[in-house]
Amino acid sequence: MSNIWRWLAWGLLAPVLLAALGLQLSGHGYIWRALAATYLQGHATAHIDDANNFEQRLIAAGAAQDWPKAPRYNQQPLAPEMQAYLKQYGTAGFLVLHNGALLHEQYFAPYDQSSRTNAFSVAKTITTMQVGMAIQQGIIASFDSAITTRLPEYAANAWAAKATLAQLSSMTSGHDWTENYYLPINITTELYFGKNARELVLGQGFEREPGSAYEYSSGSAQLLGVYLQRALDAKEKDLTISAHLSRSLWQPLGMLRDGIYTLDREGSQGGIERTYCCIFATARDFAKFGQLLLQDGRWQGQTLLDPAFVERMRKPGLKPYYGHSLWLDWQYQHPFYLMQGHQGQYVIVVPSKQLVVVRLGQFRNKTDKGPNGIIPSEVYRFVDQAVALAQ
Repeated sequence: MSNIWRWLAWGLLAPVLLAALGLQLSGHGYIWRALAATYLQGHATAHIDDANNFEQRLIAAGAAQDWPKAPRYNQQPLAPEMQAYLKQYGTAGFLVLHNGALLHEQYFAPYDQSSRTNAFSVAKTITTMQVGMAIQQGIIASFDSAITTRLPEYAANAWAAKATLAQLSSMTSGHDWTENYYLPINITTELYFGKNARELVLGQGFEREPGSAYEYSSGSAQLLGVYLQRALDAKEKDLTISAHLSRSLWQPLGMLRDGIYTLDREGSQGGIERTYCCIFATARDFAKFGQLLLQDGRWQGQTLLDPAFVERMRKPGLKPYYGHSLWLDWQYQHPFYLMQGHQGQYVIVVPSKQLVVVRLGQFRNKTDKGPNGIIPSEVYRFVDQAVALAQ
C-alpha cells in the first residue's frame, strides 16, 4: 500500500515540477516572485506596502519644511457618504490643501502621518518632472531630444530614431507594450517582479510611427528612466536617479521624510530605479509635488521647475485627457489635473480653487468612470468634496 501512495504522490507532484521547470526555462521565473509578493501576502496584485519585497535606495530628505495649517484645519468633517467610501476602499490617507495650507487631513489605521506607501504610477509624473530638472541643469539637451542620443540600441530602428523623450512621457512614442496588472504571464508583470527592467524595455521594439497614437505604457516610462540614468551617469559618474531626485526636488521641497525608491535588483548588480511605478513617501510629501505644479514650478518664491515645462506637462496631447504624465479634465465644472497610480493613488490639482487633494490607499472603484469616460469617478467625488471643504 505504501508503494501505491508513493506512486500517487509522484503522479501528482510530477506535473507541478514539470510546469515549474517549464516556466523557469521559458523565461517566466519572475512568476514565483510575483506569487510570493502578492497572493502569499494576501493580495491579488501589487500593493502599497510592498517595499520590502524589493531592493531599495533612499531618496534623502534635507531640512524639513512642514505644511502650515489653515485656520479651519480639520474643523469641518467629511460628508458621511465620503467617510464611508474612504473606509470601504481601504484608504490610507486623505488630505486637502487649500492656498498652500492643510485644510483637512485624515488617516485610517494602521496608517498615520509618517506612513510611507507606494504611489505606483505617480512615479511616472515625478520622473517627467525630474527630466525637466535635468534639462534645466544641462544634463539633458531638450525634452524633444531623440531617444537614440542615449539609447543607441535603437539606432537601426527607423521608427525609434524619430521618437523623443517628450513622446515617451506623453505615451505617444510607439514603443511596443501591453499594459496589464493582473495576468500572471505578461510583460507588465515581468517588469514589476522581474530583475531586468533595463534589458526588458530595451528589448521591445516600436510598433508604430512616433506621435501617431496614444497608448498608456509603463514600458515607456521605464525607458525614459533608462535614458535619464545614462544622462546622469555621463554628467557625473555613478549619480543615481534617487540621488539626483533628492538633490533636485526632494530636498528643495523640504520633504518631511526620506523617500524610498525600489529597484529591479541590487544596485551593485546594475539595479535601476523603477521609474514607472515605485516611489514610497508620506501623503504630506506627495502633496508637495501637486503644490509645485499648482504654483507653476515655483517654491517659496523661487523658480524650481521651469514654468514653461510645467505648462507643457498640463497641455493635452493626442488625447484630451492626457498631457505629459498627467491626467486631465479641463472640461469639468472644477477643471483639474492629476498624478494617478494603481489601486487609487491620486495627487489632484484644482487650479481655480487653489486646491491639492491626496488620496492614498489599498483599493479603488475599478468600474465607475467620470464624465470624460476615462478618469475614475471617485476622482470627481474627491474634487467635489475638497471644493465643499474650501467654501
